Amino acid sequence: MPFKYSQIKKRLLKLGYQIVRQKGSHVIFSDDKTTFPVPKHSSKDISKGVEKQILKVLNLSKDDFQKIK
Repeated sequence: MPFKYSQIKKRLLKLGYQIVRQKGSHVIFSDDKTTFPVPKHSSKDISKGVEKQILKVLNLSKDDFQKIK
């Protein structure tokens, strides 16, 4: 099941990432070491490719990411 922006945002904030800025429909998250954009397209799901890229940056599996509440 793909993630929505709100689900990703909630989990990233719990992992210690902060919203640095927003440019258009992309929100930039950072933890002072790593900075990356996350698309915010209203109620649409995040694409599988972007989801994989985010999980790769976080060095987490999809299951581990889903377990973060």
